[in-house]
Amino acid sequence: MDNTKDMILRQLSDTYRRLLSSVPFQGLEEIRFRIERPVTLYYHDRTVYLSDCGITLYPHSAKFIGKSELEDVSSCLLNHSVYAYLNEIKDGFATIRGGHRVGLAGKCIIKNGQITGMTAISGINLRIAREYPGCAKALADRLKTQNGVKNTLLISPPQCGKTTYLRDLARIFSHTYKITIVDERSEIAGTYEGVPQFDIGPQTDVLDRFPKSSGMLLALRSLSPQILLTDELGDEKDAEAIRKLCGAGCRIIASMHGDSLSELRRTKKELLSFFDVAVCMGRQNGIPSVISIESLR
Repeated sequence: MDNTKDMILRQLSDTYRRLLSSVPFQGLEEIRFRIERPVTLYYHDRTVYLSDCGITLYPHSAKFIGKSELEDVSSCLLNHSVYAYLNEIKDGFATIRGGHRVGLAGKCIIKNGQITGMTAISGINLRIAREYPGCAKALADRLKTQNGVKNTLLISPPQCGKTTYLRDLARIFSHTYKITIVDERSEIAGTYEGVPQFDIGPQTDVLDRFPKSSGMLLALRSLSPQILLTDELGDEKDAEAIRKLCGAGCRIIASMHGDSLSELRRTKKELLSFFDVAVCMGRQNGIPSVISIESLR
């Protein structure tokens, strides 16, 4: 049994540990538990359903999960302590051992106009995190310059490998540079109880769960990074923080959701102005890949 599969099974309830033990995990990206509906397995190239005998193509012959079973699964994944994960749950997800991510669907709890938690959990998305050391080696070579590293923006729709590539770029460049990862969603380093679950290199610091803009400015003040990495840029605060980082000589490698570079030239012109190159990513034969590298200068 591979380490990823073993790690996940040990954090599930007895029922689903048994049912999933015979299921192949290679290429498996998500396991979805939806109350009173079939348990669904999303591979990079197909969607199937969990059954008492393994997997099936037909939802009517799949394993349906009831309310008490769903509660049992969520309790196991959250280490039987919802309170310990309360700050994460209010954002709709939690990071568990191994760096895997538990996304939650349910009823919002609001106090004084702020989201403070979630109740009546109706769905769980167990998103399987994987690291692929060396996947960004060819890209890293193209980002190097005589004076350091190009300011780089990774662009793609969701689930096209941006975070995986950011993680590997951190690992590669940290052998030469001081790196800080501002990891707002605990996805790049996969920090669990203060410890990154992935190999992010020997000279890398992590600001876990920090809002991007404030985390970037804190890194500049206290950690003196030569390269800063962060995920999913978007708003004006991010742009202002990047302006200050660039003014201090820090290099930036970041990602942004988008279907195309031309779209972002229209909608995120200011953010793009800070970067030297855009790396457009997508899926080829179901595998996240670099499609093109475009100069922004």
